[in-house]
Parts: sequence; C-alpha cells; structure tokens
Amino acid sequence: MMRFMVAVAFCIVLISAPALAAEFSADMVFQPKGEAPMTAKVYVKGNKMRQEAMEEGEKQIVIVRPDKKVSWMIDPEEKKYIEMPYEDEENLFEEWSLEKQEKAKFLKEENAAGVPCKKYEIDEEGEKTSIWISTKHSFPVKVEDSETIVEYKNIRDGSLEDSLFELPEGYEKISVPTMDEDKEVSQ
Repeated sequence: MMRFMVAVAFCIVLISAPALAAEFSADMVFQPKGEAPMTAKVYVKGNKMRQEAMEEGEKQIVIVRPDKKVSWMIDPEEKKYIEMPYEDEENLFEEWSLEKQEKAKFLKEENAAGVPCKKYEIDEEGEKTSIWISTKHSFPVKVEDSETIVEYKNIRDGSLEDSLFELPEGYEKISVPTMDEDKEVSQ
C-alpha cells in the first residue's frame, strides 16, 4: 500500500497531469529505475483524476478532486476510504503552458507511447528531466528523470461517467493519525 501511495503521489506531482479540457482514459506505467514497473489505469475528466492499480493482489483506487479540495484513497475490498486534503498550491492538473515551454529546452519531435510529441528537457538545479508533450493534448505523455520513467499508454479519448470521480456509496471513512497526533500520543 505504501509503495502504491508513493507512486501515486510521485505521478500526480511529476506528470502535472492533463489539460483542463481533456477527457480520456489511459494506462500509466510508473517505472522506478532498477525496480519492477507498476501499472495503473488512469481516468481524467477536466481537473478530476481517478487512478486504479493492483498492489499485492489488492485493488487500490485514488480519486483526486481539486474542485472539492480533497483526495480519496479507496479500498474496494474492505469498503473503506481515507480522505486527504488537497491544496491548491499542489498544482496537480497544470497544463503544459507557454511559460513552461520557455523554461524548457526543445530537443526534437518524437513519438512516445505511439503519440506524436515534442520532447523537451528541463534542468532544475542540475536535475535534468525529459518531457514528451503530446501535440494533440498539450500534456506530458512521458516524463523521465534520473530515478523514474512515467508514461501514459493506450490513451483513449472519450466521454467518462461522472460517477468514476465520486466516492462509492456505503463506504466507511477511516482516519489515519496525523504526525501531530502521533507526537501527542508518544509524549
């Protein structure tokens, strides 16, 4: 579960996901270098995102709802979920912009995951990241840095049901102690 959570957090922040008008589903492959890849199904509708993955034989679902300022981590087998706050400054669904493009170095036009892209490189304090921006969707379909490769594959445009981005009925909310609560207990 922890490996899945780390992968989800990394992917959401690194990919800075799709254009706000996008509506699609895709397979997302998260490949830490030197480790086995993790694959998740991703659904995007505007700034809403749902990610489903199998972790140690169990299905895990994460729904990100910037409009409600919340993210949910859902365990369908146990019919439970954890609610986490979403902060606007996380910029999870930030479209590839002219401003970002001006800070990046254009390398070449190249396909990634079978999609025509423009490949850019960003150098932030010596850490180089390659980004393949879809010429059709204006968002990254592949991001690679020194530690990880994240890539959307099998991208399918099309209308998605709003229910994909809602909590299922009848699920129990569970609490996870915060660091402050942990400190109080240990004192």
